[in-house]
Amino acid sequence: MLRLFIAITLPPDLLQTLGDVQQRLRQQLAGLPLTWARPEGIHLTLKFLGETDPRRVEAIVARLRAVAAAWQPFIVPVDGLGCFPDRRRPQVVWVGVQDPDGALQRLAADVDAVMAGLGWEREKRPFTGHLTLARVKRDAGNDERRRIGEQVAAFALPAAGSLPVQALHLMRSQLDPGGAIYTEMAAVPLGGVDGGA
Repeated sequence: MLRLFIAITLPPDLLQTLGDVQQRLRQQLAGLPLTWARPEGIHLTLKFLGETDPRRVEAIVARLRAVAAAWQPFIVPVDGLGCFPDRRRPQVVWVGVQDPDGALQRLAADVDAVMAGLGWEREKRPFTGHLTLARVKRDAGNDERRRIGEQVAAFALPAAGSLPVQALHLMRSQLDPGGAIYTEMAAVPLGGVDGGA
């Protein structure tokens, strides 16, 4: 079985910026119970598929091609720092991906719809574009969580830049003690253009 998800990958300059932000945050949150994402693996998840039979990959890619053909590349701003579900009880620390005209939400909905056609359950929560920087460890206490939330709220985020949405990427996630390792299984360019993001 393969642990799969569908994502937008980030260009090197944005990865570098987020790596710098992550480094500064690590210093500020030193000693607090966080697991940090590998900077090179930061991505925007559109749909998590989970454990998948490798024989289904071809059908998944075919459906992604159908979605991608109906879209042209676009750009979204990257800005804002926050926590899920909120700053009082943080579980995830993220940088926001803005969606001023709703294009990202519509693209995620299209991906969700075609995956539902292959038997995956539809998303129940509305899509919120974000780039995960860290996860709070499960055994973190309430006081530690509150301190993480306060530090994130007080952190001055520099201008992060923008994210070009050029292709849909089918990714494999392999869990490792040092953090998940991601491998691209397929890249499907939007509108049939070269999606070399």
